[in-house]
Amino acid sequence: MNNFLKEIKGFIVLSVLVLAAFLIHQYLCDRFTINIPLKSIYLFNYFAVTVFLIISKANLIYKVINILTFFILLTLIKMLATLVFFLYLDNYPDYEITLIVYNFFTVYFLLLSFEVNSLKKSLNNI
Repeated sequence: MNNFLKEIKGFIVLSVLVLAAFLIHQYLCDRFTINIPLKSIYLFNYFAVTVFLIISKANLIYKVINILTFFILLTLIKMLATLVFFLYLDNYPDYEITLIVYNFFTVYFLLLSFEVNSLKKSLNNI
């Protein structure tokens, strides 16, 4: 059971980090009346990082592909998903795409730093 808690600790920290960042970001957007789909941005980034970390941990256990190749492949898939996300939101005239991009990549880089740090810790445990 202790090993299970060590495994999900990263996901709990990720969830708390995302929730705290979302609440602060939502407050700032409300304060300055910025109209962006903030929930969609956070959900997309949260699930992208969660899937990335789950698949990375599975690859570390089963050793399907070289770790560096795997990281590059998943990063490319994440980048393509981001493009699809922006193309989808660009179809809505209610939102200014420039504001969405600025707010999206703030969250993206915050969670990317968590993702890389978490992956580094997993690689150090090998």
